Amino acid sequence: METDVARTLRTAVRTGKVYFGAKRTIKSVLSGDAKLVVIASNCPKEIRVEITDKEPIIYDFKGDSTELGSLCGKTYAVLALSVVDAGSSDVMALVKNGDEQ
Repeated sequence: METDVARTLRTAVRTGKVYFGAKRTIKSVLSGDAKLVVIASNCPKEIRVEITDKEPIIYDFKGDSTELGSLCGKTYAVLALSVVDAGSSDVMALVKNGDEQ
């Protein structure tokens, strides 16, 4: 399953529109643009609360922010990301598999 998550997120990053970082993710949630939010396991509670208060669809990534950043092809840690446009990925299937918060 983890390879499916990795492949799906990489495809969304490559072909869709994805915002990286807690601040940008919060902005996209507040504006209603975020279709899915992915949160790293080490995301601070304050950020998690601010995002979940708005009730977006959330996927809890099992790895930490360094792993999430690397998985997305970034050289930096990513605490949270928001998918605005899934592109040709099936990223929304992540939450349909029962991993939704």
